[in-house]
Amino acid sequence: MSCKDINRSSVEEGELENGVYTSTYFKMSLNVPESWNVDTLGKIEKEAAAAEPDKKDTVLVANLLTIYREGEKADFKPNLAVIAESCTLYPKLKDESEYLVHVRKQYANLNPITSKIEKPVLTNNIECYTFDLAMTIQDMTMRQTHFATKRDDYYIDITITYQSDTQREELKAIVNSLTLN
Repeated sequence: MSCKDINRSSVEEGELENGVYTSTYFKMSLNVPESWNVDTLGKIEKEAAAAEPDKKDTVLVANLLTIYREGEKADFKPNLAVIAESCTLYPKLKDESEYLVHVRKQYANLNPITSKIEKPVLTNNIECYTFDLAMTIQDMTMRQTHFATKRDDYYIDITITYQSDTQREELKAIVNSLTLN
């Protein structure tokens, strides 16, 4: 069955309870430290109208979760974002690796320094594809790591943004708390 043949209900917002973000739609959960702030929880960014009146609209892009911690610097906050993008947006892509090639191209105008795309296994035995990048925007250098996996007919991109190795390790610990059922 291809991505375009799946007729699903709308992506739900997910919930954050007792320090755990849960999405029943994507059958996933992620620990959120108490000291972190939630910026976005379940925001639908782009939808396609349903072909039939009795069907729900198809969610194409959803910001499932964005969290941040107040940083040492007032102008930068380390953060983590979980984005779901329907694979119908990328009909020519075969897997998460090709999806990350597309994501990496979106940063081309910022002249980032990027790493090659690799397929690591997280400490929780979840396989994903990942790449790192470093970029400078308005005299501020920041680094990102993108982790991509596929859930049903969506690419899930977990992006961590940080400036120091300490921030990176703290964010990676959150990513490593990811569970997929």
